[in-house]
Amino acid sequence: MFWRKFLSKLSGGKVNILAYVLEIFLIIFSILIAIQADRYQQSKRNQHKLEDYIQAMYIDLLDEQESNRNNLFDCQQDIKSIRAGIRLSQINQKDSIQLALYNLAQVATRAVFRAFPPTTFDIMMSTGDIALIKDLELRGQLASTFSFRDNYVKRDLLEFDNETKKAIATLSKYVNLSCMYTTRNLTECLTDQEGFTQYFHNELFAISRAADLREFHLKRAITYFKFAIENIEEVYSLKREDVIKETEKKTSE
Repeated sequence: MFWRKFLSKLSGGKVNILAYVLEIFLIIFSILIAIQADRYQQSKRNQHKLEDYIQAMYIDLLDEQESNRNNLFDCQQDIKSIRAGIRLSQINQKDSIQLALYNLAQVATRAVFRAFPPTTFDIMMSTGDIALIKDLELRGQLASTFSFRDNYVKRDLLEFDNETKKAIATLSKYVNLSCMYTTRNLTECLTDQEGFTQYFHNELFAISRAADLREFHLKRAITYFKFAIENIEEVYSLKREDVIKETEKKTSE
């Protein structure tokens, strides 16, 4: 062995017990140095990985916040249209029915069928890399924020879409839906005006409740994402403009 030959030369070819002890010490010392060097390299790799994760997660937060705000605007427009539809559909007059059908058509065409792909946080959780975030408060905040996104924002949208489809299916009992896409005078599409004015508004209360709940949770989501964005900016000293430019640069390369 290298150390034994080295010590043998130092002692003139005679290796005593002290030399053996020293050899063992030097071997252990070499192993410790190698371990520390490996840990240092792994730490550097983890740091670079964390920086990439944080930038990607920050972009996720910004994108989600923009989606939340756009969806909230659409949701509030839906609420106005649904309430107008409920009120006007009960008035058995051509003008009122025309406006009621117009508002309902707006809801049907405005429906947002949005996808919810896995986020960077989801990827970090599945790989165990979430442990790279040492700030436990931030880690918990991100977990609750993205959990709210999946368990409430996503669920509400699916529920609203389902109720919209049910309302459209029920509307077909009283109105020729194909006709509604080809004429401006929507009252011409009525197949059962009496039934429409007497019964259809009852079918709109379920979609109205779904829209109200969706609005409430979207407002909460916007607040949660706002705090998460501010916290991650503070912890990792992020500047929105710099991160966006860096992300665009990486995408173009």
